[in-house]
Order: sequence, then C-alpha cells, then structure tokens
Amino acid sequence: MILLAIVLGLGGPYYHDASACLVIDGKVVAFAEEERFSRRKHHKDSRSCAVAAAYCLSEAGIPLDQIDAIAIAFNPAWPTPSDTCTDAELITELLDPALFGHYRPRQVTVVEHHLAHAASAFHPSGFDEAAVLVVDGSGDGVSATLAHGTTNGLKVLRQVPFSQSLGWFYETVAEHLGLGDWTSSGKLMGLAGYGNPDRYTLDFLTPLAGGYHLDLSR
Repeated sequence: MILLAIVLGLGGPYYHDASACLVIDGKVVAFAEEERFSRRKHHKDSRSCAVAAAYCLSEAGIPLDQIDAIAIAFNPAWPTPSDTCTDAELITELLDPALFGHYRPRQVTVVEHHLAHAASAFHPSGFDEAAVLVVDGSGDGVSATLAHGTTNGLKVLRQVPFSQSLGWFYETVAEHLGLGDWTSSGKLMGLAGYGNPDRYTLDFLTPLAGGYHLDLSR
C-alpha cells in the first residue's frame, strides 16, 4: 500500500487574498481563492479560507480530518519563532468547523511568510535551479527576500526588514495619487509604463551593492 502525503495550504494571513491549495504527493490537486466564492475583491478584511478549502477537499473527495498537514503562510506568534500554531480561535477563523462536519484541527504548521511566497514561485516554475526574489509590503517582519532555489529546496540569502519596505512605499504613492487604498496599487503599476523616469529625483532611495536603502528620516 502506497501512502500519499496530503497537505492543505492556506493563504491570505493578513486579511486579504485568502485562498486554499490542496497538494497530494507533491502535486497540486485543487486551488481556489476565497474571493471567487464571497464575490468580494481580494476577500478584503477577512482571512477565512473555509469555502475555498471546502471546495479543494470536495474536488479531491477527501475530508478535512484525513489531511496530513495544514500549513499557514505566516507566524501568528511573530517575532517569537514558531513551527506550529495551536490557537483554537485562529484556526476556527481560518477554517469554520461548520463547513467540515464541526471538525477543527488541533494545530496547523507555520511556514515563514516570504518562504511561502518563494516556494509558490519556484517549485511550480519547472526550473531545477533559480534565483528567487520576493518583494511585498511585509510579512513576519520582512519586506524583501532573495533566495536560492534548487531541487533540495530554498536557501534564504538575504532579507530586508519591513522598515525598508518598497511595497509599502509603492502603496503610499498610489494612495497619494488618489488611486485608492492598498487594493488599488495595480492601477499605479499599469500607469507606470507611461511615466518619465527622469522627471523626478528620488534622493531618499539609494541603490546599494546587493540591495538598496530608503532614507525615512524625513
């Protein structure tokens, strides 16, 4: 008898873009974003992955209590290191027991936020080896990560703290321009191609060897 590893990954820890992905023996079997069921863009202000998770399990015909591991992409105890989370209230928030026969897992596995980002980019890429760059607002105290991906996994080479977040800077510019809150940063990305890079001097942003520095003293 061959035993397969069944893993349920839950995304959207910071109250946006909640999702669920079911992986069996290293292969993605089902994936869904919660916004497709709630009909609320980014599933904003919620981190419940319950309906998306129920959909994934239904597609595979597997009940929640048969899952070998459930992984979340953040550390609720940050800055204290932690590999697992047993917070019953948080687990109930993520996976409403009413959708799973009133079953609630006793614990979930914690995956560092940027490592989860890097894994979701590298492992499905088809590359045996690659440099992996993650840049976002922040997660678990980090706003950018450079990693080396190989068949043996991911090795973090360098990380940038949230106090130097280019993602938050980008969101602030989008809001200043009146494009909306953080959910509308994509509008600025779409307009960027029409901009003139020589028009402004960003003297507070300095490129450095292997990185950059944001001068926030002002």
